[in-house]
Amino acid sequence: MVQRFFHKNLFVRNVIILMTGTGIAQAIPIAISPILSRLYTPEDFGVFALYMAVASIFAVLVTGRYELAIILPEKDSDAINVVALSIVLSLIVSGVLLLFVCVFNEQIVTLLKSPSISGWLYFIPVSTLFMGVYQSLNCWNNRKGYYKRMAFSRMVQSAGGASGQLGAGYSGMGGAGMVAGQLGGLIISTGLLGRLVYREDKGELEKISRSRIAAIGRRYSVFPKYLILGQLANVASGQMPLLLLSMFFGPAIAGFYSLTEKTLSAPISLVGGAVGDVFRSEAALAYKENGDCRELFLKTLSKLALFATVPVLPVLFFGPWLFSFVFGEQWRTSGEIASIVSIMVFFQALSSPLSQTVLLAGMQSIDLAWQVLRLFLSIGSFFLGYIVFNDYKLAIIFHVFSFSLLYVAHSVLQYKAAKGLGKSV
Repeated sequence: MVQRFFHKNLFVRNVIILMTGTGIAQAIPIAISPILSRLYTPEDFGVFALYMAVASIFAVLVTGRYELAIILPEKDSDAINVVALSIVLSLIVSGVLLLFVCVFNEQIVTLLKSPSISGWLYFIPVSTLFMGVYQSLNCWNNRKGYYKRMAFSRMVQSAGGASGQLGAGYSGMGGAGMVAGQLGGLIISTGLLGRLVYREDKGELEKISRSRIAAIGRRYSVFPKYLILGQLANVASGQMPLLLLSMFFGPAIAGFYSLTEKTLSAPISLVGGAVGDVFRSEAALAYKENGDCRELFLKTLSKLALFATVPVLPVLFFGPWLFSFVFGEQWRTSGEIASIVSIMVFFQALSSPLSQTVLLAGMQSIDLAWQVLRLFLSIGSFFLGYIVFNDYKLAIIFHVFSFSLLYVAHSVLQYKAAKGLGKSV
């Protein structure tokens, strides 16, 4: 009983630590959003959103998803070699991506229908490289329970990016300023996290070797085999609204949607991200000890449901007024979009933080099928709204309806996995 009490309170404490760091990190861009919305136009927001959408999709490829395996080995000496493998892959794949951008820059710009993004395409490989390194280091710190370190790095990234975007906005750099600011914050936070790992975990770094990297790559080959396509479909489906809205209806509409997504995702990322990080670690431990994590899953799900209701209801009923009041009258369209999207956000808040459950249970192939279906429905929703009705609001409604159903279905799949129906990796 005493052990369970301290274990429970340790879980809560770790969630609070990550929530605090993530909360501050999320509060910074939200706090400056009313300023940014007056320094940048919807078109500028659209260019930045398009850049981040492309970078986020390619970032899935760079690590081979090996970073998700960092938490699994029993020995830290094996785990640190997984970290090394993820970072090496990030460097190699980002280099190939740079070559691809150099060769096909014109064709990519034509496909995206955004000439202003041409010069910034060359910086996408830089973003993917640092995203991959940051993800790998973050998963190592998650394994080691260095939650304060994780929280601090998120605050640094957010503060650095916000400062850069504000400075660039006052300098009149336009959409390029938003890209530069975000990239600067990512580089600073990755450097900080790397320095902390090198200083405090130097003994583990000395255990890295080519032979062990190769062996560990073979041991966890299931991750790139099943997860690259699935995670690529997952991220692509999440970024598809911005990509297709920009292609079909122009960067301004994509900019309106971008502000909506940024605002609504803040509270979800605040609690959901922190809960998800700690849940992944605790669930992995529960699987090793008991073969399931059903009790932890249900308790976490009920808390997420209570939390998700708080930010969703006001936006659902008063979205247009809230957005025009906070961000300026020109952003009323974002509020109208937010009222629609808030329904999907509720179900996303329940599903996303617990998504690692299916991977812990060894249900990668089932999760892959779900992710691919999600991508096709996302593309289909916007093609239907554009080709048949030529109406961006209807396209968004189709997207929200299909994704809400999918999040519910995935929550059911997660519950089955939490009961231990899969086979542990």
